[in-house]
Amino acid sequence: MKLNVQTAIGCLLACGWLSAAPAKCVTGTLADYIALGAQGCALNGDVFANFSYRAGAGGGASTITADQITVTPLAVVPATAKFNFSAPWSVDPGQTQESVIRYTIVPPAGLTVPSELRLALGTAIVGGIIGHVRVRESTNIGKLSAFNQCTEVCQIKANDSLDFDPVSVVLVTHRVGLSGGSGGASLTDFGGALDRCPLCV
Repeated sequence: MKLNVQTAIGCLLACGWLSAAPAKCVTGTLADYIALGAQGCALNGDVFANFSYRAGAGGGASTITADQITVTPLAVVPATAKFNFSAPWSVDPGQTQESVIRYTIVPPAGLTVPSELRLALGTAIVGGIIGHVRVRESTNIGKLSAFNQCTEVCQIKANDSLDFDPVSVVLVTHRVGLSGGSGGASLTDFGGALDRCPLCV
């Protein structure tokens, strides 16, 4: 009898573990990703989880909601997991808009080679001589930024990257900020990626 109870408990635990494996990441809204909770989803060997979101706006601009942000996952051979975030980010002159997206990335255990984080700005437009579109990425291993900003003279930095030694978890915060300045500003999308083998290509 004792053996049967132990077997049953073992089966329940094993079945629980099997069902707890994260599903594959698919295209959806950020609200869908938030609903995944701590279990998250898997993409090219990495587990993305614990999504959260907050947003704000000023000067009469609309606030972007989580269900307005489309999340598109992309696996790139051999070991890159990329997420593209797209939304109708747009402000008129004098307005501001902010979106803050947070999540965790858990790479496979036992990594020994350096990895790389990448940040890429999509179509970012600043309509006047004053204003900006910025995406800043803060993590527990460093910071990245991409921007199109104008203070009479315009500067564009479309991509950024950061090499780092293996860690057990990467804590990611994306901050999207728009300032309409003198002629308005808009952003269609941006992408964040983790490449576990940047020297393989």
